[in-house]
Amino acid sequence: TDKSVMEVEAPGTGIIRGLARITGDPVTVGTPVAWIDSAAEAGTQPALDAPAESLAAAPSTPPSTAPGHVVATTSTSPDAPSEEPSDVGIRATPLARRMARLHDVDLAAVSGSGPRGRIEERDIEAHVAARGDGKTAATPSANGAELPNALDARREDDGRLVPFTSVRRIAAQRLTESMRDAPHFYLTAQVEMTATLDALKAPGAGGAAATGDKPSVTVLLARLVGQVLVNHPLVNASLEGDAIRLHDRVHIGIAMDRDGDLIVPVLRDVQSRSLAALTKEYRRLIDAVRSRRIAPSDMRGGTFTISNLGMYGVDAFTAIINAPQSAILAIGRTVATPVGRDGEIVLRPMATLSLSSDHRVVDGITAARFMAGLRQAIENPAALLRDDAP
Repeated sequence: TDKSVMEVEAPGTGIIRGLARITGDPVTVGTPVAWIDSAAEAGTQPALDAPAESLAAAPSTPPSTAPGHVVATTSTSPDAPSEEPSDVGIRATPLARRMARLHDVDLAAVSGSGPRGRIEERDIEAHVAARGDGKTAATPSANGAELPNALDARREDDGRLVPFTSVRRIAAQRLTESMRDAPHFYLTAQVEMTATLDALKAPGAGGAAATGDKPSVTVLLARLVGQVLVNHPLVNASLEGDAIRLHDRVHIGIAMDRDGDLIVPVLRDVQSRSLAALTKEYRRLIDAVRSRRIAPSDMRGGTFTISNLGMYGVDAFTAIINAPQSAILAIGRTVATPVGRDGEIVLRPMATLSLSSDHRVVDGITAARFMAGLRQAIENPAALLRDDAP
């Protein structure tokens, strides 16, 4: 898909023959890309490189009674070559294979940095950079025209032209629609983080001793937000046409970056899961995003979103709502700030939180009550974490 790479188990056992397209080429769904010949089970070793005419003569859908032949669910264009590529058996992402062809790179000569040695696009980029042959890469546009990619973008008189990746194109479209259609309004509050940071430092916080994973500020804030949202259903709602869907469960999307692209995996049932369980799941999602193995199911069904840029030194910002959700929380950095306490000026770790809300669903007082509840939870997290167990 545009944001994830999935492995699909073969529907049969045998020998692949008649490969009709090299991995990475765009195809349409509905016609065969290859055949699984079950003759191998009977001791017959069929040829791996079926002639072109054999695939061309094959029906678009094999007869249901033909034993040992299974049609793939992804299909080819009519001008596809039928010979099997020489890099079959080498683990590589579709984009890496396409970049390798465009740069005339032998995948066998590239060391993969992905899971189980899988070759990814960054490995091709590094190989080409080390080779230094100056060849220009290109990626296909929606209409099939060749466009430069971020590796060797086409130079113009006034700079470099770098086309959108598929992920960025989708994000740009959805964020533009959100800003155009949803009347955003913003509430900002400074919150003292002393008690929350102390909770993270506590021995065995979030079951760290048992799981080996120390909870992060983002995960702890997500857990507190999840429990506060239970009492503010309109902030945990989605707009559906002329109706509002109030969600019974809290699924929080966490905005992440992957090579400059925005990815929002979802922590599910945040209102009821322990900090240890959320920390383990958060780590899994991070690893999946970095390795490009994030599944579509990990990015669906969010009811609220958190975007934390505090680790980059950002003091405060406002975020664009992830439609059709009704709100998103932006978290700035925690910094020692002079504040008044009991008639004295003291330094306290303070963070700026900004809530962006869709005014069609959430009115001002509703958003303000949520922010007040969240401040109470962050400044006094012990009550919400008292029964937290791995």
